[in-house]
Amino acid sequence: MNPLFKILFLNCWGNIYLIIGICMGLSLSLFLVPVNDFENEEKMEYVSQLSHTHEASDEYEPKVNIANKPLQARKIPKMFTRPRYYSTELGIREKLFVGIITSRMYLHSRDIAINKTIAHLVDKVRYFISIPEGVKPNVSLPGIVGFTDTRSILKPFHVMKYITDNYLEDYDYYFLIKDVSYINARKLVDFVSKISVSQNVHVGIPIDTQAYCSLDSGILLSNSIIQEIKTNLDWCVQNTYSDIDDINFGRCIVHSSSLSCTSLMQGQKFLSTKLNSTFNFEQELSKLLLQENFLNSFTIYPIYDHLNFYRFHMYITAMKSIDGQRKISDLRNAILQTKHLTPQHEHNISWPIGNQPGNKPLTRFDVLHWVYFNETHTFFETDFLNIQKLKADAKFDIDHIINTITSKIIMENNQRLVFEKLINGYKRFDASRGMDYIFDLSFIEVATEKKVYKRVEVCKTLGKVEVISVPYVTENTRINMILIVNINNKEDALSFLEYYEESCMQKKYKTFLMLVLLYNVESPSKGQADIFHGIKKYALMLSEKYKKDQSKVTWHSVRLPIVINDIEIDPMLKIAVTDLCIKKFSPESLILFVETGIDLKLDYLNRIRMNTINQYQIFSPIPFVAYHPDITYTDANKHSEVDINHNYGRYDEYNYNNIAFYVKDYTAMRKAVETSIPLARSDKDIVTILEFSRHNPITSIFDMFVSFTDIHILRAVEPALKIKYKDIRCNSTFNHDTYTTCVKQKNIHLGQRSQLAKLILDYKKDRN
Repeated sequence: MNPLFKILFLNCWGNIYLIIGICMGLSLSLFLVPVNDFENEEKMEYVSQLSHTHEASDEYEPKVNIANKPLQARKIPKMFTRPRYYSTELGIREKLFVGIITSRMYLHSRDIAINKTIAHLVDKVRYFISIPEGVKPNVSLPGIVGFTDTRSILKPFHVMKYITDNYLEDYDYYFLIKDVSYINARKLVDFVSKISVSQNVHVGIPIDTQAYCSLDSGILLSNSIIQEIKTNLDWCVQNTYSDIDDINFGRCIVHSSSLSCTSLMQGQKFLSTKLNSTFNFEQELSKLLLQENFLNSFTIYPIYDHLNFYRFHMYITAMKSIDGQRKISDLRNAILQTKHLTPQHEHNISWPIGNQPGNKPLTRFDVLHWVYFNETHTFFETDFLNIQKLKADAKFDIDHIINTITSKIIMENNQRLVFEKLINGYKRFDASRGMDYIFDLSFIEVATEKKVYKRVEVCKTLGKVEVISVPYVTENTRINMILIVNINNKEDALSFLEYYEESCMQKKYKTFLMLVLLYNVESPSKGQADIFHGIKKYALMLSEKYKKDQSKVTWHSVRLPIVINDIEIDPMLKIAVTDLCIKKFSPESLILFVETGIDLKLDYLNRIRMNTINQYQIFSPIPFVAYHPDITYTDANKHSEVDINHNYGRYDEYNYNNIAFYVKDYTAMRKAVETSIPLARSDKDIVTILEFSRHNPITSIFDMFVSFTDIHILRAVEPALKIKYKDIRCNSTFNHDTYTTCVKQKNIHLGQRSQLAKLILDYKKDRN
């Protein structure tokens, strides 16, 4: 063997394991080549596609995925419902809650005395007693709260539990006291009205420990303290180990709020007078008067005789009255002295001199409304008007006041100012004071031409109060109703007769109904061919059926010289018809014009009797008219009666069809206006009156009363007068004012703007 080959063979044999491993690795790699190549091809193709897509599109181009869209929100947000009142949303609360800790045996004596002396001065009073379950207190005193747990040691905490459960969010301050104390409610209310609601209040008369207040003298707590006590009531009950209520309750308050009892609060001092246990009012009152703070005490205790509550109240009230009379006398003297003062000292006197103070609303419902105005218009004067031009009297008053105050300001500044314009104006009428004005005025300095702004308050006081006699009215007066019926509304007239029978005749209301039947020129009026035959037949049936009752039905026929095809007839024709049928009644008769579709209720009829006064006042109620039922109601919720709701109707200020007056007043008015509008004495005179339709400004009987008489006119909304929807047809033959009013009434008669808008959108949607 070749030595070289031998050497190579020995070296390879020594590395035999390495060689075997290399061979096995090559064999495996060759075996797996097809699979690996396929996977690599897929990967390369996928990478190539990604590269191509990346190169073809912008990196910041938005990608919109519309699959399975839109998606529902995981949590639907709650719709915010605005509270009914501002006070609810702003967290404005009533001022004072008074809780009397008492017992059942003193409800008839002490608690009634407390109720009579404080209930009309504070916001809420509650009387807390312990009473076994199933037993009722035999007294009509309002505001009694009974606890079935008769353990007296826990009663203060039951009171706290009741307050936190029922009145925690309603009051700023809570005053707790036992029934042996007289409460000077006026002093207490004045005290709490001067305290900031942002501060914790634990006020009373400290007992010996100096940390707790006495329940006999009363404890005043703020709403924030009550909320702290609420979270610690369990601790308070568990740590009730004293026999004295003051200590147990005081420990609870101090633990909850870390605030000790104090008699001083924001510069005010809580005062109380403690009596002897054997106190005698007649004998010891003079000694009490010597005490400096007796009349300024918030509470007086202990009082075991309930008659002493009345005695203290009478005496303190009398002293308050004497003090008020003294202040009035001092004020009167000060007013008299102002007559001798020079102009330089007038600023020392409060203005206006001798006038009533401004209105102080007791509740949010009594707040007077300020109306904004400028030199030509008022804004948001009512809920239904956004802007309105100043009328003659109001315009004259404002101009006169501006001229007066600007002249005074210019004189006080030695002619250095020139009036430029009125920036803002506000006015408010106070029935106890007069008309208050606030003017924001702009002036220009003559020398520098700079603008100077001044705010001036003006009060136009009321005149002298006069006592006037009130005419006598009674609810026993018979109401004579007149219903005008023509060819177009005779079916509605039949329905009205059925309703009149049900509402008035069956209930024996003292009424009378006259149907004025309007026949056209050639309309038959007799026999079966009579166009109103059904109405006459039904009226005869009702008269025969109820002939012994107070309600009657009859008719009066009027032959028209023209053809009437409109439901809304000419107002001059209504006046002519009234002239003809009014002769059928005595001068003392009360007339009420009605229309089909109205709701006759006893409240409405009584209001007609009370508001219509013979030779003094007529009454024209503004009815609540329903919108079109197909627009306002769905098929599922249509109502037979009209609901007073802004979604279902509105008060129609253009409706003058319902008017009440006495025959004597109408006759006097027609005599006064006969030269302008001739009187209709027969059917033939109707043509003469209708000639005035084109150029006469009279649009209704109401307008004629307003224009030609001095009798009082009452025009107001009447919730008891409800009218169902009826079509309104406006005739172009009416005069311009009548036609314009009719169109306005028709436009607002269908429904709300939102309802009509929804109807239009639904119509467009269906067409598309």
